[in-house]
Amino acid sequence: MGTVTPGQARQNLRICFSEGMLATPWTFISLPGSFIISALLTLHYGIGPGMYGLIASLPAWANALQVVLVPVIGRYMDSRDMALGMSWLNVGLWSMLAALLAYLPEGDSSLAGRIFLVFFLLAAVSASLLGVGWTAWVSDIVPLPLRGKFFGRRNRFISLVTTGFLLCTMLVLELLDESIVAFQLLIGGAILCRFFSVLWQHRIVTGTVSGQGMVLNNWMREVAGLRRNRDFVWMVVFVAVVGFWMNVVGPFAPVFVYEQLGWTPARFAILTILATLGGAAMLPLWGRMIDRQGCVRAIMLSLLLWQTQNYFWVVLTPETAWVLYPMWLWGGLVSAGFLLGTFTLLLKLLPTKAKTAGVSVNLALTSVSAGLAPVLAGRTLDWAAGAGIDTLLCYRIGFFLSPTFILLSLVLLRRVKEPALRSDAPFGLSGATRMFRQILQLQGLAFLANANIFAALRRSDSSKNDETES
Repeated sequence: MGTVTPGQARQNLRICFSEGMLATPWTFISLPGSFIISALLTLHYGIGPGMYGLIASLPAWANALQVVLVPVIGRYMDSRDMALGMSWLNVGLWSMLAALLAYLPEGDSSLAGRIFLVFFLLAAVSASLLGVGWTAWVSDIVPLPLRGKFFGRRNRFISLVTTGFLLCTMLVLELLDESIVAFQLLIGGAILCRFFSVLWQHRIVTGTVSGQGMVLNNWMREVAGLRRNRDFVWMVVFVAVVGFWMNVVGPFAPVFVYEQLGWTPARFAILTILATLGGAAMLPLWGRMIDRQGCVRAIMLSLLLWQTQNYFWVVLTPETAWVLYPMWLWGGLVSAGFLLGTFTLLLKLLPTKAKTAGVSVNLALTSVSAGLAPVLAGRTLDWAAGAGIDTLLCYRIGFFLSPTFILLSLVLLRRVKEPALRSDAPFGLSGATRMFRQILQLQGLAFLANANIFAALRRSDSSKNDETES
């Protein structure tokens, strides 16, 4: 394709910046467990816990499936083609849903559930593949010396756009009384912005696309060698356990708030705004703590501060539901340290000769454990309802077990010996922490939906390099 001129490189950065702003509303609504889509599925179409849990798990299964699909598709498509092709497929799917939403059978929850199941399966797979393509492509667009500064500024603006979209969401839901038309406008508006986002991506001029992270060479041999790296193995076990227990209650938290506390989706949006602002404000401070104290200490402190307050979920009633406001603000302030610490620790532990396999195994196991959680939770709620067990009691048990086992998992983290961050740590991690970003998005950290996480840590030679993950 030739060499990119300095003028074209600057244009690429402007496009990358602008399209990220436009894509933000779509990335926020694209998860079926988000408070907007969960309200649509459970309040309007009456989809039960079992089917809802299965639908909410699909992004996790898609993240696991792409580890198998990418090596095959990567032989025929470079990163740019995969990013753009899957983006247009995803836009088409969501546009069709927005147009047909009013015609779906509200009185037949079983049929509606099957329709949404097929839709979100296709949407999740296409979104996962476009994420892999975009991660590999963006490493050719943004020069290494500029990545930390560029993505840091981009993330701050994404936080502002997210807050603006949530405020618009509140207004639309209130004015239109949370009708199907309101959800059509929200989805349609997000998809329209996404349409122009993808259209702008076509204007990006790149040289020879590296296809970084697209084809996994000697994958099975690398996976076999990972077992010898005990610190990495314990890290993967830790993130798999935490991902499971976070996703047991994560997708069902909005449903609990709607059905048991009597809140509206518009009121729930306030919680997401508080958590988003708190997380965005504290992310740089967590980065400094990781720089000085290390990832393991930051992760442990973050989880202790975050999960301890989550025990309040066990005793919430409609009269005490106001406690959710300070809870979600506090959750936003402290939980961002968990994601940044986990990402940076993974950078440190990736085996030098098995980086691709390490990323793939981490993403696959995290996704499988996170995918199982809402399925089991939904099936349990269905079983309890059939056996005459109080649904509220089941929620309270889940809200108690989730933070308890997450805090107990810190014993696993203590077995990890944290090394120094190597100078050869990779930039393109192909969404190694994508599953946790999606889980935390359900917890209210909406700015993480379309943000790039970067860590600027002191190297042993006192130099600073920025590591970025999409």
